[in-house]
Amino acid sequence: MIPEGMRDVLPPETGQLRAIEAALCRRFEAYGYGEVRTPWLEYAETLEAVEDDTLEAGYRLRDQQGHELMARTDMTVPVARLAAARFRDRPLPLRFFYVAPSIRPWAPQRSQDGEFMQAGAELLGLHSAAADAESVILLCDCLAALGLRDFRVNLGTVAFYTALVDSLGLDDEREKFLEALADRDYPLLETIAGNAGVDQDALKVLWRTLRLSGTRDGLNQVRKMASNDAMDDAIRHLVEVGELVDDAGFEDAVSLDFGLYQDLTYYSGVIFEAYAPGAGLPIASGGRYDGLLERFEWAIPGVGFAIAVNRLHEALEEAGAVPPGAPACIAFAGGLADPARAMELRRAGWAVAALPDDAPAPPRPRLHRSGGGYVLELADGREASGSWRDILRALGIA
Repeated sequence: MIPEGMRDVLPPETGQLRAIEAALCRRFEAYGYGEVRTPWLEYAETLEAVEDDTLEAGYRLRDQQGHELMARTDMTVPVARLAAARFRDRPLPLRFFYVAPSIRPWAPQRSQDGEFMQAGAELLGLHSAAADAESVILLCDCLAALGLRDFRVNLGTVAFYTALVDSLGLDDEREKFLEALADRDYPLLETIAGNAGVDQDALKVLWRTLRLSGTRDGLNQVRKMASNDAMDDAIRHLVEVGELVDDAGFEDAVSLDFGLYQDLTYYSGVIFEAYAPGAGLPIASGGRYDGLLERFEWAIPGVGFAIAVNRLHEALEEAGAVPPGAPACIAFAGGLADPARAMELRRAGWAVAALPDDAPAPPRPRLHRSGGGYVLELADGREASGSWRDILRALGIA
């Protein structure tokens, strides 16, 4: 038995996941991002600094000094903490990537996984449409490089809704309203707005915007509904990001989505989510979080994203594009008693599982002694027999 929300991962899936992670690392490195690794455990106050219910609802324990610790529930916050603590004297921008698991209490009703592997990239120190676009482009490039052809990335903006909510005059109820908006709790939104005496015409603008599509007509409509400079700026910024992503060659994969709203409170501007057939939930999400590093006393902007590696694996299975895991392993019956022969094959690049002479016949590819020679049976149906040199020749070694 294992805790709810956790799972064991077995071969060959483990090898496939490792291959996916390696491919993602290569794409991150191609854009100049350097890998960071943060500890499993953070001080609870680090994750509480963001004041987000999702991130605070983690598994807690105390160390010998009585400090409250928490198993990390997110990777962006630890990377922000690391950057503020270790990189203040480095020139900006900073580019980091990670491949690491996080843990949250399992909540299937909220589509929340228990333990989940993330591969993500963070760009710190730049506040521009070009920086936002690089993050979206890098995500698209990662998915395309893995052979995922039917993915979609929806591009929205928290800044527009923040400006719209600010225009409603909610005062003390503002944060509660934004949380309800993130949760799509429309009855609560109505209740808060009613108690605050919000103008119904202004509230209708919010409902209409949430239903708008990302088509040109939808863009024209949302522009008409912008009632202040902050809303205009948010739309203009979003459109510029979309155009830069189009210029990079991903115009068919990305579309504007004015109803998109992330549930993590640290997002402040452009946000995006990626979807693909075979995965019922987003395979990636990200956005701009300009106020996050201020929580660690370093006021620099940031943007980034995280790919849910397990969900990406599901999408790649649907697309028939799962990368091969470990190379084919030759099961060598008699190899335990003949380590020199087994080592010769391994040095030539073949994986070899050495077995006793009397081991039951394993799946192909397999190798065993027969009389004074050897018999090799390959996975593609080919067979070879004869001397050891004949076997090496059949494997392309001699």
